[in-house]
Amino acid sequence: MKNWTRLLARKAVVGTINTNLATALAHCPTLEAAGWEFRCGECHVGIGTYAARYWWGWHSHNEYQVEIVVSGSFEFESATRGRVVLKPGDALVIPWKQAHRWRCLRSGVMIGVALELLPSVASIREDGRLIDDIRVVARAGLRPRLDEFLAQALRRDRRPTYAKTLACRLFLILVELMSGILPEEPESAASGQQATEARGLEIVGWVMNHLAKSLGTRVRLDEVAAKVGVSSRHLHRLFQRHAGKSLHDYWLEYRLEHARRLFGEEGRKRQVKDIAFACGFSSLAYFSNAFRKAYGVAPSAMLSKAIPMKNRSSTTDYASLEEAGAPARSARRGR
Repeated sequence: MKNWTRLLARKAVVGTINTNLATALAHCPTLEAAGWEFRCGECHVGIGTYAARYWWGWHSHNEYQVEIVVSGSFEFESATRGRVVLKPGDALVIPWKQAHRWRCLRSGVMIGVALELLPSVASIREDGRLIDDIRVVARAGLRPRLDEFLAQALRRDRRPTYAKTLACRLFLILVELMSGILPEEPESAASGQQATEARGLEIVGWVMNHLAKSLGTRVRLDEVAAKVGVSSRHLHRLFQRHAGKSLHDYWLEYRLEHARRLFGEEGRKRQVKDIAFACGFSSLAYFSNAFRKAYGVAPSAMLSKAIPMKNRSSTTDYASLEEAGAPARSARRGR
C-alpha cells in the first residue's frame, strides 16, 4: 500500500485527487435501497494530510456525511454518543444536521463524502432520518480498496471512460459501507401517528409514485392535486412538511436528477434536447438554465470528457454545543 500520509502532504497531489473526484461525481450512480435514495454530492480528501492535534469544532451538515479513514487515527464526538476513535479502514456515517466535532490523533488522511438524501416515499415516513446518531462502520478488506481508489484518483487520465471508472469505484465503496445501514424493507409509519399526519404521508407518497410513472409526459400539478382531492396550495404545504420542499421544487429536482442519470448512461447516444424531452421538459432553454443552476454545468458539458460538478454539500459551524441545540460544552474550531 502507498504511504498516503506522506503523499497527501504535497499540495499538487491533493489538488489532482480532489479535481478528479469532483469530475467523477457526474457519473456516480444514485445509491438506492428499500425506497431510500442518496446522491453523492461531494467527495474529497480535504486539505490532504491532517497533522496530529488538528481539530474541527462543533458543526453539522445538511447532508449525510461519510468520513473514511485511510491512514492515521481520528476521534469523533457527537452530542449524545460521546467519543469514537476511527482507525484505517473504519468509516463513520453522520446523520444530516447532527452536531459533531473531530480531531486528528495521529497524522493521517480521511476521505469525506456528502450524500444528499433525495425525498422518497420511504424517507418521508421516517422524516429523513435513516439513523439517529453517528454510526461506525468497519469493513474487512476496505483498506486495499481505498488504496486502489486513491491510486486511481491520482492518475492524470483524460480518456472519456476514466471518470466513469473512478465513479464506479466510489459507488462500490459506498454500497459496501451503507449496506449495513440501509433497511431491507421500508418501515411502516408509527402506530401512534395522528390520522391527519398519516393521511398527509399517504397523499405525498401517492403523488411521488404518480409523478415517477408520469415522467416524460406533460404534468399539471393542479390536476395532480385534484386527483388526490386536495387544493394545490394544500398539496404544496404537505410536500413542504413531509419532503422538506415544495411540490414544484420536488418535481423539478426529480426530473433534473433523472436527466443527470441519462447523461451518465447514454449521454453520447442522445442529444441534449432528447434527454430534456424524455424528462418532461417542453422548453430546452428552461431545462438548460435549471440544470446549470442545480449542477453548476450546462447540459452540453455532460457530453465532454471532464465534468466538474457543483459542490452540493453545506456545513454549519457552531461556537458551542449549546448553540447547536444540545447541552453546552466548550469548543472552538482549530486550524
